Amino acid sequence: MLLDLAPELVLHIFSFLDLPDLDVLRRLNSPVLTQLADDPALHNNRLRVTSPARIKHGLFGLGPRGDVLRPSVGDLVQRGVMRGLAIERRWRAGNYFYSHLSVIQYNTSLLLARQHAGNVVSVHLRRRSAATNPLKRLHQSQVYPDVESACLSISRSLLPIIRKLKFSLQRDQLARMVRDGSGIFGVNQWLERRAHIVHDSGERVRLAICPDIRKIVGFYEALTNAK
Repeated sequence: MLLDLAPELVLHIFSFLDLPDLDVLRRLNSPVLTQLADDPALHNNRLRVTSPARIKHGLFGLGPRGDVLRPSVGDLVQRGVMRGLAIERRWRAGNYFYSHLSVIQYNTSLLLARQHAGNVVSVHLRRRSAATNPLKRLHQSQVYPDVESACLSISRSLLPIIRKLKFSLQRDQLARMVRDGSGIFGVNQWLERRAHIVHDSGERVRLAICPDIRKIVGFYEALTNAK
């Protein structure tokens, strides 16, 4: 269908193609297309008409919303394409911002920024290494974790439940000791057993367990008489 058109019309269509597209047409097994792709008039028209129109559209064209397609210096600075010290301010003032002195100042600022960041990191690392390890401080204070915390096979979320269970078991054991008379409330039985020992061992053992209070009573009676 393309070969049925007039050569002038085909050349006009080819003028909107880029060089890679024309090279593909040249490689086809068609002598007519090869001759048209190599036509000097086609390339002359591309250089004098089509290419300037494309450049003008790329430089000064507007998008669907009316914004300029070509990015400004401010846009390039925000995107990080153009870098420099106060480059946007210099551009707005109409100054040349890529002078030799500007490049030196920008490189110096980068070097100073890196040195400052390195100094800050070094200070933090020195403070961290100088600070005492809280785990080491607890170890020196003889504060050790319980068996459940040291066991990796127990989930961390189950530790409070396990501690409550251990407390309940210890409380039940203490209650059994009290009930059997081997705890705090078994004092009467203990005194009865000690009384037999005192009675059998004599006055010396009784005074060792229950000291004589006659001297203390005499001291307070003397204070009362003095008043």
